[in-house]
Amino acid sequence: MLPARVAVLAVSGLSALATGYLLSLLLAARLEARRSPDGDDQAKEPRFTVLIPAHDEAAGIGRTLANLRQLDYPADRYRVVVIADNCTDETAVIAERSGVQVLVRHDPLRRGKGYALAWALERLGADEESSPDAFVFLDADCDASPNLLRAVARRMAAGFGALQTDNVVANPGDSWVAALRFAAFSLINTVQPLGKSRLGLSCGLKGTGMALSADLLRRYPWDSFRLAEDGEYHCRLLEAGERVGFVREAAVSSAMPVTLGQSRSQQLRWEGGRWQLIRTWTPRLLRQGLRRRDPGQIHGALEPLIPPQSLLLAANVVAGVLALALSSPAALALALFNLLGQAIWVVGGMAICGAPRGVYRALAAAPLLMVWKLGLYGGVLTGRVPANWTRTPRRIGDR
Repeated sequence: MLPARVAVLAVSGLSALATGYLLSLLLAARLEARRSPDGDDQAKEPRFTVLIPAHDEAAGIGRTLANLRQLDYPADRYRVVVIADNCTDETAVIAERSGVQVLVRHDPLRRGKGYALAWALERLGADEESSPDAFVFLDADCDASPNLLRAVARRMAAGFGALQTDNVVANPGDSWVAALRFAAFSLINTVQPLGKSRLGLSCGLKGTGMALSADLLRRYPWDSFRLAEDGEYHCRLLEAGERVGFVREAAVSSAMPVTLGQSRSQQLRWEGGRWQLIRTWTPRLLRQGLRRRDPGQIHGALEPLIPPQSLLLAANVVAGVLALALSSPAALALALFNLLGQAIWVVGGMAICGAPRGVYRALAAAPLLMVWKLGLYGGVLTGRVPANWTRTPRRIGDR
């Protein structure tokens, strides 16, 4: 019985560390949300290239490009470039009809968003005199807030070479799956970066809504080609001593899948990418961070180890049941603390983001999502993750 109790206490102890970290971020996020954004409102207007990698996005690319024509920024200070990468549909034709520059790439051996970005950046940034001051990266199926470029310009004037805007779900009312994705995005893409901003940590890159200065890209050319190409590039920046800032006053929004079946390939890609980062970058950043006594690098190494909420919920529930079965008051108290702390993290984070009421109601389905995700993690651990760039099914009209 003693080894079993020790094992349960050990699992609950690790869960408590994760819970304590998240609650610390929640408190820091609440403080940061009350503070006025950094930057100079009278900042100059740098030249931007908005870069959109697209693979078979004919269904939605026209709407995205129409949205970008509504940006509150001088039209002669930004251009939009679409990378039609290994497309088999009318993506390039639709983009050209919209009046934007289109780069067509065919390379069946090197498929993926990371390869597309590296290929395009090499061409667009070759001539320093004609290259933009910064690049903004957007997915082909998202809408940008009108202030996106102005907010990025203001933060870059404050000294940031790498920035990430908020990233939100556009259709939380479509289903309980989309509602729970809204909750997850709120915690990961809004609350965590807010907290990290307050603590002086790097806020991370999320793929869409990223902004990188041309100078930064000349010093650290894009060379990230794995499943989580954005996370991989962020780790490279951390290793070089750079920090990513958070542009909380601007956002990109995307419609998310409305069923678990539609979500599967996307979730497998995200979780598979996270495991790749852990295997490759956690030891590397941890060694360097400890050697240099750099909190940012140590945090970047350990953050991917924080379990997703579904896995954390499963661990807390199982630990509580086992604590009851083993008659271990200490283990039970720790498990209850973890469950309460997780509830505070989720509900408190959603409150900061102003989540709709339907998202709170959808939390009742969290146990179902937990069971589904446990099966998904089994696929990740056995290597069953997408190898190619595939479009996630979703209802484009509901963006």
